[in-house]
Amino acid sequence: MGIDIDAFDVNEMIFGKLKDAYGDLKEVPSKMPAMDTMGEAKWYDPGEKARVPFQNLRMQVIPDVEIRNLYDRETLDVSNSFITTLMPDDSLPLPLYVADVDVHKGKYVHVITDMIPLSKNQDYLKKYDEPLRQLRKKFENLPGLVEEIPDEIHKIFPALKQFEAFSSSGRVFGNRPVEHGPRIIDLISSVAELYCSFVKGSAECEILKNEDIKKEAVETKGKFMMMMAQLDFSDDMPNQSKRS
Repeated sequence: MGIDIDAFDVNEMIFGKLKDAYGDLKEVPSKMPAMDTMGEAKWYDPGEKARVPFQNLRMQVIPDVEIRNLYDRETLDVSNSFITTLMPDDSLPLPLYVADVDVHKGKYVHVITDMIPLSKNQDYLKKYDEPLRQLRKKFENLPGLVEEIPDEIHKIFPALKQFEAFSSSGRVFGNRPVEHGPRIIDLISSVAELYCSFVKGSAECEILKNEDIKKEAVETKGKFMMMMAQLDFSDDMPNQSKRS
């Protein structure tokens, strides 16, 4: 599998899978311009032929950006940064899909990808949380993959503590050497494909019709967005414009 991860477009891969799952995605103007100050951010709504509703999809690419090296904070690595956030619709409270991939060229790949559960209902978790936990096990021997974020990372990024409060039991986190590029892409792709399988089966899923789950999901989404609005990792990219 000849993949040069330094040149690979992670968001293009994810977008293709999401478009196949939903059937039709329509690009729309930015819904949060204050967040879209770096690189190119695209927003999507369901298109006219979409099979399943969702609230919004945001995909951001920041090519050749200088990002602080995790292990030497004075060093700036030339990197490609890819961020995807898909917010489910209130009527179908699927997990919230996120992927944050920073390719530090020639060095390592920082990955956070998750399907954030919007309910603590046990049937819901069995349906949507457990499969991701099982998927992560298939990649547990991939160097740099960690189940718990270590304290030294929290000292650098204390805001991650807030993000962890929403994480699933199968959240993928770690920094992996670029030499493992094909497996890294396989991992990111597998998580996206699992999410897409949930999307394709969502219209017939009885769990998603539970009114208590729907209500809890709306509350969880609101808390998540409030948390995200407060997060600021701009110091990690010191030469980029800050959020307004």
